[in-house]
Amino acid sequence: MARDDARTIVCFGDSNTYGANPADGARWPRSVRWTGVLRAALDDGFEVTGVPHRLRGGRIDAAGDHRIAMLGAVAGVCSQQGVVIEGAEALAISFPDFAERLASVSS
Repeated sequence: MARDDARTIVCFGDSNTYGANPADGARWPRSVRWTGVLRAALDDGFEVTGVPHRLRGGRIDAAGDHRIAMLGAVAGVCSQQGVVIEGAEALAISFPDFAERLASVSS
Protein backbone atom coordinates (compact mmCIF):
# COMPACT_ATOMS: atom_id res chain seq x y z
CA MET A 1 0.00 0.00 0.00
CA ALA A 2 1.41 3.42 -0.94
CA ARG A 3 2.11 5.85 1.85
CA ASP A 4 2.27 9.63 1.60
CA ASP A 5 5.87 9.63 2.83
CA ALA A 6 6.98 6.63 0.73
CA ARG A 7 10.30 6.85 -1.09
CA THR A 8 10.11 5.57 -4.64
CA ILE A 9 12.76 3.49 -6.40
CA VAL A 10 12.24 3.53 -10.17
CA CYS A 11 13.86 0.65 -12.05
CA PHE A 12 14.42 1.04 -15.77
CA GLY A 13 14.84 -2.07 -17.86
CA ASP A 14 13.27 -4.69 -20.03
CA SER A 15 10.06 -6.71 -19.79
CA ASN A 16 11.30 -8.43 -16.62
CA THR A 17 11.51 -5.05 -14.89
CA TYR A 18 8.12 -3.88 -16.10
CA GLY A 19 6.54 -7.28 -15.52
CA ALA A 20 5.27 -7.91 -19.06
CA ASN A 21 4.34 -11.44 -19.99
CA PRO A 22 5.83 -12.03 -23.48
CA ALA A 23 3.13 -14.56 -24.34
CA ASP A 24 0.23 -12.12 -24.21
CA GLY A 25 1.63 -8.69 -23.22
CA ALA A 26 -0.31 -8.65 -19.94
CA ARG A 27 1.55 -7.71 -16.76
CA TRP A 28 2.45 -10.28 -14.15
CA PRO A 29 1.02 -9.65 -10.67
CA ARG A 30 3.14 -7.21 -8.65
CA SER A 31 3.97 -9.93 -6.11
CA VAL A 32 5.90 -12.02 -8.68
CA ARG A 33 7.68 -9.22 -10.58
CA TRP A 34 11.24 -8.80 -9.31
CA THR A 35 10.40 -5.21 -8.44
CA GLY A 36 7.58 -6.48 -6.21
CA VAL A 37 9.88 -9.02 -4.58
CA LEU A 38 12.40 -6.22 -3.93
CA ARG A 39 9.65 -4.06 -2.42
CA ALA A 40 8.64 -6.88 -0.08
CA ALA A 41 12.27 -7.28 1.06
CA LEU A 42 12.75 -3.58 1.85
CA ASP A 43 11.74 -1.79 5.00
CA ASP A 44 8.34 -0.17 5.02
CA GLY A 45 8.35 3.23 3.36
CA PHE A 46 9.70 2.19 -0.06
CA GLU A 47 7.79 1.80 -3.28
CA VAL A 48 9.46 0.07 -6.24
CA THR A 49 8.18 0.45 -9.77
CA GLY A 50 9.45 -0.75 -13.13
CA VAL A 51 9.51 1.23 -16.36
CA PRO A 52 10.01 -0.71 -19.61
CA HIS A 53 12.81 1.39 -21.10
CA ARG A 54 16.21 2.81 -20.32
CA LEU A 55 16.75 6.23 -18.80
CA ARG A 56 16.87 8.94 -21.43
CA GLY A 57 19.69 10.91 -19.79
CA GLY A 58 19.91 14.43 -18.52
CA ARG A 59 21.71 16.64 -16.05
CA ILE A 60 22.33 16.35 -12.30
CA ASP A 61 23.88 18.74 -9.81
CA ALA A 62 26.06 16.84 -7.33
CA ALA A 63 25.97 19.87 -5.00
CA GLY A 64 29.32 18.85 -3.52
CA ASP A 65 28.10 15.35 -2.60
CA HIS A 66 30.31 12.56 -3.98
CA ARG A 67 27.48 10.03 -3.64
CA ILE A 68 25.21 12.03 -5.93
CA ALA A 69 28.06 12.43 -8.42
CA MET A 70 28.56 8.64 -8.45
CA LEU A 71 24.84 8.07 -8.88
CA GLY A 72 24.82 10.44 -11.84
CA ALA A 73 27.82 8.71 -13.41
CA VAL A 74 26.26 5.26 -13.14
CA ALA A 75 22.93 6.58 -14.44
CA GLY A 76 24.80 8.12 -17.36
CA VAL A 77 26.35 4.79 -18.31
CA CYS A 78 22.95 3.12 -18.21
CA SER A 79 21.10 5.87 -20.07
CA GLN A 80 20.43 6.43 -23.76
CA GLN A 81 22.04 9.88 -24.00
CA GLY A 82 24.33 10.16 -20.97
CA VAL A 83 24.19 12.42 -17.93
CA VAL A 84 26.00 15.72 -17.44
CA ILE A 85 27.18 15.98 -13.84
CA GLU A 86 27.55 19.50 -12.47
CA GLY A 87 30.13 19.36 -9.69
CA ALA A 88 31.68 16.06 -10.78
CA GLU A 89 34.86 17.08 -8.94
CA ALA A 90 33.09 15.86 -5.79
CA LEU A 91 34.05 12.34 -6.93
CA ALA A 92 37.58 13.05 -5.64
CA ILE A 93 36.27 13.18 -2.06
CA SER A 94 36.04 9.43 -1.59
CA PHE A 95 37.01 7.72 -4.86
CA PRO A 96 39.43 9.79 -6.95
CA ASP A 97 39.69 7.28 -9.82
CA PHE A 98 35.97 6.40 -9.89
CA ALA A 99 35.37 7.81 -13.39
CA GLU A 100 38.28 5.86 -14.87
CA ARG A 101 37.23 2.61 -13.20
CA LEU A 102 33.61 3.07 -14.27
CA ALA A 103 34.76 3.70 -17.84
CA SER A 104 36.89 0.55 -17.76
CA VAL A 105 33.94 -1.70 -16.90
CA SER A 106 31.32 0.00 -19.05
CA SER A 107 33.03 0.03 -22.45
